Amino acid sequence: MGEEAAIRVYFGQPGFERFLKQLQRQYMASKDGARGYVTLANISDTERHTLDSFYGTYSAPVKGETKRYSLKKFERLLKSSRFELTVSELLKLLHGEPVLTRREHAAQMSALWKECVQLAVEDAHGTDEVEHRIMKWVQGLIAENSLGSRTLKNVFAKSPQEARWCLSHCLKALNRIAAGKENAPIRLSVLAANITGDAHALDLKNPLGRLFWWSLAAIYGQHPAAGFSEEGEGDSELAAISDDSSPQAYLIREGYRRGGVADDDLSSQVMFYAPELFGIREECVLTLRQVERLPAERLERMRYTHIYMVENPSVFAELIDADVRKHEECQADAAAPVIICGNGQPVTAVVKLLDALLSRERVTLSYAGDLDPAGLSIAQNLQLRYPQAFRAWRMDKQLFLQYVHKGIPLTEAERSRLRECQYGWDANLACVMLDKGVKLHQELWVEELLQDLYSRI
Repeated sequence: MGEEAAIRVYFGQPGFERFLKQLQRQYMASKDGARGYVTLANISDTERHTLDSFYGTYSAPVKGETKRYSLKKFERLLKSSRFELTVSELLKLLHGEPVLTRREHAAQMSALWKECVQLAVEDAHGTDEVEHRIMKWVQGLIAENSLGSRTLKNVFAKSPQEARWCLSHCLKALNRIAAGKENAPIRLSVLAANITGDAHALDLKNPLGRLFWWSLAAIYGQHPAAGFSEEGEGDSELAAISDDSSPQAYLIREGYRRGGVADDDLSSQVMFYAPELFGIREECVLTLRQVERLPAERLERMRYTHIYMVENPSVFAELIDADVRKHEECQADAAAPVIICGNGQPVTAVVKLLDALLSRERVTLSYAGDLDPAGLSIAQNLQLRYPQAFRAWRMDKQLFLQYVHKGIPLTEAERSRLRECQYGWDANLACVMLDKGVKLHQELWVEELLQDLYSRI
């Protein structure tokens, strides 16, 4: 029998099984190898006999006894035995591959990480063709202090090959937009198709898409401090807030735009009523592109000092119909109201239109939404964005109590959200809603909203 076979037979004795498993766990968890003791609870007679034999000791059998064995002594005896092994050599022989300490594993992973990044750079046509700012970002990836390093590291932990693929294609995309920076911005889906063949590869739902966005943020100076980061669940968080109705969606768009990538400015739309702007008394729908191209002089000619905004399209329609009827009855030259439909959480087109309209001094924004956590959250976000202009419109405790008998029960998730919130325009509202246990839809008080519109609150 060869030496290695003899070692396997000896340490393959049943009495060593639990001891060696715990030894391996402690070895892998330590920085410098096995330290301390292996503790065996309810030690069996077989384990006691085998380990006493190796350690050169004797202990009388005691039922249910817990025994500790020094690992420092185990390694000393192992080295001086006929096998002349270290713990590291023993574990490698028994498992057929090296068993690494925490320090060794970290060093190995660091080397593999650096190699992965370097190979990805080579895949992307080499360092000579990579712009200086991009290479600076790449060096930060190796040091794990660049934006995007956590995103790529998460991919690397699952598959170094996928991480290499993600980074190489990210670099190709960065090189592509860097080369065309003087020309018109390239659309994200067109860029994705050119680089990977898949028009959706750079979408934020994909690891490559998230890595690409963080790379743009790092290289072109977007500082995503408002509501998202790479910490913890950063990647999934970034994918979630990419929805155009999230409060931070405009920051996502800005990240792309700064990097010379054109975002989708057609899907984001706003529905509003502004007869003075277009000369017709009916609702209009503008895309984000159209909102951003509205001439400033046209907005300046409007005579508004008040903007009305509602959450739901049905209420929006009621307000428009009322204003049309009033105009037909009076035929007066009074300034028509400006009414915006948020249609749930405001998308970027809504926010951009509000930005433009509220750029004028002394303009008030009255917002009316459902008295539920979602509607209140919208109001709260608008108040944060437009603190001087914002007014909560029929969203207080008094109105809630007026219609509480028609309420819908709150879900437990909604209750949890309310417990964490306090609303600046009515500090008692959340407590009252929790006490009554219901939420209200704004369609219930359309008549009050109409009265306010007629009287131009």
